[in-house]
Amino acid sequence: MGDQHRRAGEAEPGGAAAPPPASTSPTAPFVDGAPAAAAPAGLRAGFIALCGRPNVGKSTLLNALIGEPIAVATASPQTTRERLLGIWTGDDFQAVLVDTPGIHRPRSALNRFMVDQALRAAKDVDLILLLAEAPSLADAAAAEAWEPGPMQREVLERLAGLARPIALVLTKVDQLADPRLMIPLIATWSQLHPFAAVVPVSALQGHNLDRLVEVVRAHLPPAEAYLYDPDHLSDRQMRWHAAEIVRGQLFEHLGEELPYSCAVTVGRYKEGRRSEAADRIEATIHVERDSQKGMVIGKGGQTIRAISTAARATISRLTGRPCDLFLDVRVEKNWTRDPAAMERLGYRNEPEGRSEPDGPAELEARGALAAQDASDGHDEPGEAQP
Repeated sequence: MGDQHRRAGEAEPGGAAAPPPASTSPTAPFVDGAPAAAAPAGLRAGFIALCGRPNVGKSTLLNALIGEPIAVATASPQTTRERLLGIWTGDDFQAVLVDTPGIHRPRSALNRFMVDQALRAAKDVDLILLLAEAPSLADAAAAEAWEPGPMQREVLERLAGLARPIALVLTKVDQLADPRLMIPLIATWSQLHPFAAVVPVSALQGHNLDRLVEVVRAHLPPAEAYLYDPDHLSDRQMRWHAAEIVRGQLFEHLGEELPYSCAVTVGRYKEGRRSEAADRIEATIHVERDSQKGMVIGKGGQTIRAISTAARATISRLTGRPCDLFLDVRVEKNWTRDPAAMERLGYRNEPEGRSEPDGPAELEARGALAAQDASDGHDEPGEAQP
């Protein structure tokens, strides 16, 4: 799948096949390596992009399907800034779920980066899941009169231009007072595009996820081997997830606007060598203005302590080990508007590339690059999501 989804071990166009990246500590079960398990008969495996406007439930759905909170999901819009690959392995399938930033009209360098990430991620997947939130409707007359807004139509048009199969996933259907109101909504959406399927779901309640499994599996191509070790949950190192978890807590403990001006990087991640030993993580919260630094720290350090305590608990849940988390706050002037500053904080687009036209694009071996960064002493910054 173009620049973003080169399968481990496959060759780049015109190049020799690269060996799959090894799972290096502190990563597992978060970085891909050579698939360790034998593939079952009839295995299907491929890539599925989760796309849509901000705050339609993409990360919540990914977490529900994976079964672990590997993506930042908050009530705030635009909390996903970078694409994330979630590895969803069933009895006879493996779907690599591409969680993408919300598609919107960008106003800053950071916003343009996010929209570019979303569209690049969906270019060559086997299926696009277009997520759209079910509206709150009072009665049947309102459902019959309802139409998608201009931005919803624009998102659909941009994704349709990629010429990939699209399934419509109507999220948060528990908001509907009467399930029968879904019928005219589906009819209206179906007039806009020949969707491969339309699936109403509630990720938080687990409603209709079994139907979504059927749709996803049907669009995965036959495969002779897993794309990732089936025990893995994500293509990212745990240090990246640690930064994202801290960033997610910024949304929980700060005001509505400040988290959008924050990024998080991890300068050091040292894994405990024994099962009872704690991981040591040193992370930095980057803000845009001097006044924001005090707001993150809080009176007497109360706010940053609360952020650290909550983040430690989530990190420990994912790793199964205790965690010592040390947070610092620094000012990076106007970084969301400065492409060079964004690069320093880890927001960089990968070079374009194409796979062979008769198959899905291969997965970029980002795990190997991350492992190289760690061995060289460089940071793989965690991302803040607006």
